[in-house]
Amino acid sequence: MICHIVLYQMKKGLSEKDEDKLIHLALNKLAALPGVKNLRAGRTIKDAEKGYSVALVMDFEDEAALETYRTNPDHQRFVKETAGPMVDEILRFDFRCG
Repeated sequence: MICHIVLYQMKKGLSEKDEDKLIHLALNKLAALPGVKNLRAGRTIKDAEKGYSVALVMDFEDEAALETYRTNPDHQRFVKETAGPMVDEILRFDFRCG
């Protein structure tokens, strides 16, 4: 099992409402993509560490499933059209879990 973590640093001037919108869209658009298991998303409960205030965490069966997700056109569209206008930086971290 591969655990995929994504941290978003939102653009300056965006509100918690904007963060909630990004979370809602991620849960609705990404959870349905092939290979995605157990997608969780939320805002930090404390001050944003180094500005990263939104996190996504999801599981994949193996590295091949993660790569299929990364190259999926719907995922690429989410990154460019949904997250792109709202996010300054993205930090990704993948590791074997479970």
